[in-house]
Amino acid sequence: MNKTAESMSLDTEIVEMLYSNNQRSLLAAVVVMIALIFLQSPLIKLNLLVAWIAAFLLAYGMRAFITLLFYRDHKRHHHIQKWLNRFRVNSGACGCVWGLAGILLFPVNNIPNQAFLIFALVGVAGAGIVVYSVDSFSCNLFIGGLLALMIPRFLIYGSQLSIALAILFIVYVIYVTIAGRGLATSLRENITLRIASNLDNKKVHQLAYYDFLTSLPNRRLLTDRLNQAFVRCARNRMYGAVLSLDLNNFKGLNDSKGHLAGDELLQQVARRLQNALRKNDTIARAGGDEFIAVLDDLGEGKEQATHAAQVAAEKLMQAFAQPFQLPNFKYRTQPSIGICLFYGNESNETEVLRCADIAMYQAKKSEKLNSVQLYDKALHPAIELRAALENDLAFALQANQFLLYYQLQVDQAQRPIGAEVLLRWQHPTLGFVPPSEFIPIAEESGLIVSIGGWVLKQACLQLKAWEHSPDTNPLTLSVNVSALQFSQPDFVETVTNILQESGCNPSYLRLELTESLIVKNIDDVIDKIKVLKTLGITFSLDDFGIGQSSLSVLKRLPLDELKIDKSFIDDILHNNCDKFIVQTIINMGNNLGHHVIAEGVELKQQKSLLQKLGCNAYQGYLFCKPLPLQEFSAKLQNIYIHI
Repeated sequence: MNKTAESMSLDTEIVEMLYSNNQRSLLAAVVVMIALIFLQSPLIKLNLLVAWIAAFLLAYGMRAFITLLFYRDHKRHHHIQKWLNRFRVNSGACGCVWGLAGILLFPVNNIPNQAFLIFALVGVAGAGIVVYSVDSFSCNLFIGGLLALMIPRFLIYGSQLSIALAILFIVYVIYVTIAGRGLATSLRENITLRIASNLDNKKVHQLAYYDFLTSLPNRRLLTDRLNQAFVRCARNRMYGAVLSLDLNNFKGLNDSKGHLAGDELLQQVARRLQNALRKNDTIARAGGDEFIAVLDDLGEGKEQATHAAQVAAEKLMQAFAQPFQLPNFKYRTQPSIGICLFYGNESNETEVLRCADIAMYQAKKSEKLNSVQLYDKALHPAIELRAALENDLAFALQANQFLLYYQLQVDQAQRPIGAEVLLRWQHPTLGFVPPSEFIPIAEESGLIVSIGGWVLKQACLQLKAWEHSPDTNPLTLSVNVSALQFSQPDFVETVTNILQESGCNPSYLRLELTESLIVKNIDDVIDKIKVLKTLGITFSLDDFGIGQSSLSVLKRLPLDELKIDKSFIDDILHNNCDKFIVQTIINMGNNLGHHVIAEGVELKQQKSLLQKLGCNAYQGYLFCKPLPLQEFSAKLQNIYIHI
C-alpha cells in the first residue's frame, strides 16, 4: 500500500473530524460561558468580567471564522496541514481563555462559587479532551493552557476545599487524558484500517475495470459504457458509433526495439487518443495494439451521424501526426480505423464490435494504408461466410463432423499428468474450421449446449478406455464447459447421467470454466460446483487473469486449479507487467490451495521462468501440440519410453 497516500488520507479525516465538531463545541462553550457570567457576576468586578468576555469572544469568534473559511475552501485537502496548524493554535487560545476564567472569575471569599467555577472547568476540560484527543497536539495545547493559568490561582488563593478540588481536577484531567488517548488511538487505527480498505478497493476496481498498462478502460468497462451509449441513443433517438483502431506494424516495433518501446508507445497513444475525443466519449484498450472508441449522440440522421463519426476518426488520425518520442529515438506510426454505426437499443454489443473490427481489417487491407473504413455489409463476404457456417453448424453434430484432439499437460519434469480435450470441426467443403470461428457461432445460436454435451460424453468414454492402460490410467482429462451449457437447469443431472453411462472414474474428469461464466450468477455456479464435486469431479478456472473475476468472487469458488491465460505467457520473457501478473496468479493460487497450470508454453525459456516463479504444471506446443487420439497415444508411448 502507498504509505504516503494512507498518511495524507488519515490527516484529512482527522482534520475534517476536528472541524466538524466545532459547531457543537462552540454551542457548549457559549452555554458554559453564560452560566459562569450569570453566577459569578455578583462577586466579580465588572472590568474583570468584561475582560474575560472579550477574550472569550475573540478566541471562539476566531474559531467560528476559521471554520467558515475551512468549509469554503473546496481544495482544502491539498493543504490540510495548514488547516490543522490553525486549529491547533486556536485550541491553545481557547484553553488559555478557560484558564483565564480560573483567574478573573475566581471569587476569593465564596467557597460555593469557587466550587462551581472548578466544576465548570472540569466539564470544559473533559469535553475538550474527548473532542481534541484524536489530535494529541491540539489536546495538549488546550489542556495545557487551561491548567497553566487556573491551577496556580486555586492553589495560592483558594480555600482548603478549592485546593482539594484543584488537586482532584488535576487527577481527573490526567485520568481522562490517558483514557482519551486510548480512545483516540483506537479511533485512529479504525480510520487507518478503513482508509487502507478503501485504497485496496480502489486498486481492485482499477485492476478489474482498467487496462494495466495504459489505465484506459478495459473490455469489461467498455462493455458497460457501450450498453450505456445504446440506452442514451435510444432515449435521444440518435445514432452512435464504435471505432475500432489498430496500429500498423506494431509487431515490427516490438521485434526491432523490444517490448519496453512498444509499451511506451501504447501509453503515449492512449494519452493522445483521450485528448482527441470529447469528454463524454470512451476510448478503451481492447488488447495488444487495438483500441476501441464509443461515440454517442452523433445525430438524428444516418448521414449526419456518418459525417460526425468520420470527423471523429480524422481527429484520431491527427493525433498521430507528430512523431512519438520513445527512449533514444523518435517513432512514427499511423492507425487503421473501422467505423460501425448503431442506433439505440436496436444494436447488439457483440455484433457492433465485430462489425467495427471487420471494417478495421478492411481498412488495413485497403490500398491506402492508414485509412478509415465505414462498415458496409455489401463489402464484407465474411458476413455471408459466417451465416453459412451458422447454418452448417446446426447439422455438423448429427453428420459426425466433429473430432476430438488432445493436448498433453505435464509437470515440471515433463511427465504426463493429463490432457485437455479440444474440439475440431471437419467441414465437408471448407476443411478444418478454426474453433475461434465456429465456437462463438455455436454459443450465440445455443448449439453449444448439445455440442458441449457430446464432447463431455466422448471425454468420459475416453477416460473409461484409459483405465485399462498403465500409461493413461493416471491422467486427468480437462473439458471446457461454456457459460450457456453450465447455466442450463439440468446441467448437473446431465453430467451425472453421462458419468453413470460411461462408467468412468469422476476424479479424473476436470471441468474448465471461464471467468465470464462465474461472474454472471455466482451463487448458482457455486451450488452446481459443490454438487458435482461430491461426485469426485474437479474444477479449473480457464484463461485466468483476463480481468473478469474479482478476488471476492474467486475466494468463494471451490476450485481445484487456475489456468494462466496464454496471453500472459506469450510475452513473459520480455514484458515485466506480464511477469508480475503471472507471479501474482501463482502466489494467489498457492495461497488459495489451488493447483496452477500455464497454457500456451512454447519456449524452453518460458518453461524455465515459470518454474522459477513457482508454476509446476504446463501445457503448450513445447511439449505437445493438439493431436487426434491415435497420434496422442503414440506420443504418450514415446514419452514413457524416454522417461
